[in-house]
Amino acid sequence: MGYRPEFQNSEFRRNKRHYLIPNEENKVVFYTYIRKNACSSFKSVMSKKAQSGELGKLSDLKKFRASPHSLVWDHAIFIYRDPFERAVSTFVNKFVDNQGNRDIFANFKAQTGKNPATATFRDFTKYLEAPFELLDPHAWPQKSHLAEIEYTHAIDIKHLSSTMAEILPSLAGHFHKKVNVTVSGGEGKDDLCDTPANQLSLCNKDNFKSLRPVLEVIYSSDVRMISKIMK
Repeated sequence: MGYRPEFQNSEFRRNKRHYLIPNEENKVVFYTYIRKNACSSFKSVMSKKAQSGELGKLSDLKKFRASPHSLVWDHAIFIYRDPFERAVSTFVNKFVDNQGNRDIFANFKAQTGKNPATATFRDFTKYLEAPFELLDPHAWPQKSHLAEIEYTHAIDIKHLSSTMAEILPSLAGHFHKKVNVTVSGGEGKDDLCDTPANQLSLCNKDNFKSLRPVLEVIYSSDVRMISKIMK
């Protein structure tokens, strides 16, 4: 499913991270990087091609940087996901599983004055209500990353593996297994929105669903984008 974003003059935008994804099909593949949207899998592709052996090494990624205004491509792609589920994934990955959280912890503490180690999902949601330009990049709306171009493939993260196998078979193996996957998971449905992160061990999106309406307002631009993609 294709998509071309349209932006209002006042709309928050941070659309500087675009890359050419190496592949054996010799296709020109323009990719827009969005945190928490399978970006680690795409970094793995680029790191392997650069042969550094270090996932996401900045110097490796720079080799593949691309401008949307100077290319003719075969595929232009980005990955999207439900904004509520993306927020839950960010909270669990950074605050509960404590993976790669130095920058977002510093930003959270600076914006809220709270200890991120004991932050609740409600605290995190309150943090997300601040102007986006004050927040860590993991909290930026998905749409804000996009270039004003016609994307050939807006890919639901749930269908990433099958879509990549279809359009770029040589890269399919990178998307069968999730990279930087959120560890915590459970089957319970109790509301855990007010439970401190350092007291959470097993949790899932159902434990935080009472705050879905709030997050859908915060990320209304993403909700509208996905609605348009799905039409």
